[in-house]
Parts: sequence; structure tokens; C-alpha cells
Amino acid sequence: MSNYLGARIRVAFVESDVIFRTGLRALLEPRNDFEWVGEAASLSDFRARYAGVGIQVIMIDANLLQDLDKVYFQFWMSAWPHAKFLLLVPNFKSAMVPLFLKWGFHGVVNKWNMQEEAVAAFRQVFYQQSYLHPNTKRLLDAERRTINTLERITAREIDVIRGICQEKTCKEIAHDLQISPRTVETHKMRIIEKLDVRNTAGIIVHAVRLGIIP
Repeated sequence: MSNYLGARIRVAFVESDVIFRTGLRALLEPRNDFEWVGEAASLSDFRARYAGVGIQVIMIDANLLQDLDKVYFQFWMSAWPHAKFLLLVPNFKSAMVPLFLKWGFHGVVNKWNMQEEAVAAFRQVFYQQSYLHPNTKRLLDAERRTINTLERITAREIDVIRGICQEKTCKEIAHDLQISPRTVETHKMRIIEKLDVRNTAGIIVHAVRLGIIP
């Protein structure tokens, strides 16, 4: 199978685990319809190396997105305006998956089922514009309310939630984020309102359910 010009599908991936990257490259290189373009361990390194390079499908480990927001990631994606993006996830249970899809990803691949999924995902997202594992489709259908909740929470509020889940005080969170304790308290009150909970315990429960923390 080759694309419309008989050339190979130009692919690249961003994944922090060098062993995993090596395995993925070994899986694709023998196939005559793929051309491996490059790889990197971080988003910043990948953009520095390959911005503007003609890549048709880029696979990205979801773990590298945990501390980012939609605005930054869409800026990052703009370096490859014609590329398709695949999200690599360890499981389909995290509520962050459907949110990441709304950031501009074209498909989701199970990290621990690569042998069966990777080749099909690269091909399908290139030729048919999207790839969704059946588990992901069920997740999207079930998590519409969760997506709406996550979209209301800002990147800074997610930082505060993670600090709360680490049992840090407002003063400690303020120091980490270089903001005032009063600002942290304001963020905390807004989080409680958006999540419709009563206290810190409720924030932690929702953080786990929403996939903000593992």
C-alpha cells in the first residue's frame, strides 16, 4: 500500500522511552509504505529538530501532555500544518483522552497493543483522516460531561489541583507556582465551584476520576 504519489507515508514519534521508540521504529522500517523521518524524547526537542519538515503522521505519548494546555499544544502542532497526530496512551480509562482529542488529535493508539494497532493506525489516520479504537469511541460517548468539566478548568487550576493532591499547603503551592497564597485560595474556591464539591477531599476524588492525576 502506498499513498497517492506512490511515495511512503512519512512518520515520526515523540516518546520519552528510548527502548519503546526503538521498538516502534523496528516495527515500521521493514514496511515499504512507511518512511521513518525522526523521533525525540520531548515535545520541545522534537519541534527544535523537525519544525517545518514534511511529516505526514506524528505519534505522541500522552504522558508528555500532562503539564501542557491547549493553547501551547496547538502552537506546537502549527509547525506541521498538514500533519495528522496520533495520541499514544497506556489505557483508555483516563478522562483526559477525550479532552486531548479535542485539542486536535486525529486518533488514539493503545501503547501496550502496538504490534496490532500501530501500523493500522498510521495507515488509517493518513488515508481516512481519523483512527479510533472501539474502546476510545465508547469512552467518548460516555464522557461528554467529563469533557465539559475539564474544558472549564484552566491550566493553572490543574496545577493547583495537582498540588492539593500532593498534600501541599496553599503556601507551598504558591511557592511552586510563583503566585500568592491568596491567589491559590481563589483558584481553590473556583475549582470547588466548577467540580461541584464541598472540600479538598472532593477535589482529590474528582482529580483521580478525571485523570488529572494517575
